[in-house]
Amino acid sequence: MSFFHQQTGELRTWARRTLWFIFVTGALCSIVLPIFMIYRREGDNARSVVEVEPQGVSHTGDFIHVLGSVASVDFENKNFRVHFEFTAHGTLAGDDGVLAAAVSISVFYTTLAFPAGQIMRSVDVTMPYMQGATIDYPFDAYKSYFEILANKDREQMHKIPVSLTFLGKLQSVEFIPTVQLNHDDLYKISIVIFTRRSPTTIGFSLFIVLIMWMLSIAIGIIAIQVIRKYRVSDEHVLTLGITTLFALPALRETQPGIPAIGCAADVLGFYWNMAIIAISSIMILMASALRWKQPSIKRELELVQKQHDYQSKLIREMAIPMPLPLTGGPLFDYQVKKKRFQPHPPTTCYPPFSATAAAGAAAVFGGSGGGGGGGGGGDIYDYNHVRPVSSASHRDRLSFEETQSYGN
Repeated sequence: MSFFHQQTGELRTWARRTLWFIFVTGALCSIVLPIFMIYRREGDNARSVVEVEPQGVSHTGDFIHVLGSVASVDFENKNFRVHFEFTAHGTLAGDDGVLAAAVSISVFYTTLAFPAGQIMRSVDVTMPYMQGATIDYPFDAYKSYFEILANKDREQMHKIPVSLTFLGKLQSVEFIPTVQLNHDDLYKISIVIFTRRSPTTIGFSLFIVLIMWMLSIAIGIIAIQVIRKYRVSDEHVLTLGITTLFALPALRETQPGIPAIGCAADVLGFYWNMAIIAISSIMILMASALRWKQPSIKRELELVQKQHDYQSKLIREMAIPMPLPLTGGPLFDYQVKKKRFQPHPPTTCYPPFSATAAAGAAAVFGGSGGGGGGGGGGDIYDYNHVRPVSSASHRDRLSFEETQSYGN
């Protein structure tokens, strides 16, 4: 089976469609798959995980392991919530995982007390951000700091070594924790957390900004065409700008985690896009309103005549004696008192052809039964002058030239 026609040498239809399918599929895969791999690397980012070994562990092996994972983040209120789980080791761990002695753990400014004889419960701690603001979205970055310290409840000077595993994986957000060890106090662990939007979030936000710019530029070009090049502003053009103007805020909200209006992304695109679309819509509406003129009788007849000439031209190009029903042709009943036109019922017309063909057409279409459009016998119209050749029933009708004189 060959991909090409033997006679013409062109690609066959199925081969052309197959090539287009392969091209489109390859283009999509070359875009989607790399972005998906970037997203997967964000989830497996080693910088979002930090582990700290316990310092100063005694021969009994007493220490407490702390597992912290980010549960949620609230950039509007500048805080994030961390879920902590605690596990005792050494002589601190009794039977069935209960504490052999009371333990007190300080996390940031929160002190957690765990009585002896109970299992250490998990807790959620809300921590504030010291730096950062949502006004810089999507390039906003935040910084936080907290410390972890453990000791026996009734022996404040008896400190307990602490190990830490911190997981900063969260959707659309990238956490980069950094450990700062205090050489003056080995039992204290200090964590500095740097938070920002993930690369895929930043990329998608910029993509939405690009779409808004393309929409606003397209509507601006249409407005210029309407103003300077007198483009016809039909109902679709008139409503396009207004519809886009109300749809743009909804498109803006599709950006992941975008704050209220006023951030850097809005200054980058949304403000200007709204202004361009609003001004363009007003220009289109004003041009349509100022250029509108009440249609006159003469203009109506000119439009009808142009339509009639176009139809007659098509019939001449066909070169066959084929009837063409014309509704609202150039023959009208002009009522002076009512100041309006009433078109006659559709009139069957014939293109100019030989006398023999005309006689045959008259015999076929102009016989009894009202074969013509007027109902009182078939009328053969001369398309060159747009006047009835013969018919007593149309004597009271006005020709195009006569109705034009009335319109003047």
